[in-house]
Formats: sequence, C-alpha cells, structure tokens
Amino acid sequence: MPMTPTASDVTSNFRPPAKRAVPWKNTPLVVGTISTASGLSHLIEAPEGVDLVEVRLDLLLSKGVSPDKIQEAMANRSVPALLTLRTRDEGGSFNWRSRQRVLFFLKFIPFADVVDLELINLPRLSRVLRMVRRTKRDLIVSSHSLKRKLTTLRLRRLLSQFRKTRARLYKIVGLARRKRDLLTLAEPLLNQSHMRLAIMASGPLATASRLSLPALGSRLLYVHLDEPAAPGQPSHKTTFAISDLKSNFSPKGA
Repeated sequence: MPMTPTASDVTSNFRPPAKRAVPWKNTPLVVGTISTASGLSHLIEAPEGVDLVEVRLDLLLSKGVSPDKIQEAMANRSVPALLTLRTRDEGGSFNWRSRQRVLFFLKFIPFADVVDLELINLPRLSRVLRMVRRTKRDLIVSSHSLKRKLTTLRLRRLLSQFRKTRARLYKIVGLARRKRDLLTLAEPLLNQSHMRLAIMASGPLATASRLSLPALGSRLLYVHLDEPAAPGQPSHKTTFAISDLKSNFSPKGA
C-alpha cells in the first residue's frame, strides 16, 4: 500500500464543474461506487440506472491512482458525484491524520455534488462541514458499526445524534450476523421514516440487507461499478435467480 498521501500531492489546476442536481426523489437512489483507475470512466458515462457515482477517494489513492487523475475525471463528469474519504475505522484504507484528511477534502469538495462525513468525526471536520455548507453541497452523515451489533437503544441514541446536524440523508451501517440483527436495523425505517434514512448491514447478512431494506424505505442502494468497496456489495450487473435468494437470506448461522 502506498504511503498516506497529502494534499500537496494534488498539483493539477482543473476548473471545478457546475454542481449537478441529484434526483433525491428516486427511492432507492442507486449509488454506483468506483474504487479503481478504470472505474473513473464511469464518471464520464455511468451505466443506465445509476443515479449517483461514489468516488471512494481513499480506496483509489490506496491503489496508487494519482490524485490529479481523480480530480480530472471528477472535473469532466456527466453524472452527480459523491465524495467519500474514509479512515480505517470507517472501513477505509488509510490512518489519516485529521489535518491531512481535512486538506484533502477541501481540495476535492468543489468537484463533488455530495459529501459523505462520518458522524463520530464531525468535530474534527468542522472546516470541511463549513465548506460543504458554503458551497451548497449536499451532505450525507454516516455511522459505521462494522464490528459491533446495533441494539435498539444504540440506534435511538444514534438517531438523536444525527438530529444535531442538518443533512440530506443519514446513513447507518451495522453488523448483522443473524436475522434478528437485520430486524433491529429495519426498525428505524418503519418508525422514523421522516428522517430520510439509508440503512444497510455488514457481515453475513450484508447482501440480504441490500435486497430487503430498500423495500422498507432505505433511501440508498449501493452497487459497485468496478470492484466491491465493501463486503456484500453487489455489482450493478448482478442478477438473482429465485434459487440464489436462500443463501443470501439464510447464510450459515443466521
């Protein structure tokens, strides 16, 4: 893996494009993730049915893709772009120092239409949040619990924390090993639908959550356009036969 990049690695002088409108009323909104150099082409021409292209900046950089090449693709995009820059605790690729991460965000926000920020890191990202507001980018506030199940009580506390920050959507990723874990994750979609939630699972029931929770009101459906950015993330080309569903909804031990 390359050394952790810094904002000084961005040497290009591309002009940021005009902000593109995101079709938020499309529910679920299909988000196509890119994390490889070849995947950048999908910013120029996204597959049919993809509403928003997520640029996983951390994964792209970890694979040695030049920051300038990423910025150039974002400057020439024809579809709305979501900027995501995760730490390892959030399922990302680098242990960013707060300042390094902030400076990278500031370099790329003008080239994005939507920015995803982790709830727990908001206090360290105040400059980023101010720029998101100032440039009128849409905001997704996320919370990832990749190694620990979310109980009903923890979800209530999480929703309370979400309400302190105005955002277009609130995204929750929680570990689901058994069906009852998936049921717990579904509860806010039924009881707090006014909050514009996107909820999905990690773990054995990750794929099942992507098939079932959008039917209950989860606002986002993530697919990958090149390589999976998270375990259980289907491709935009994935199709399921009825015989395939059993293994996804009833993995061993669930």
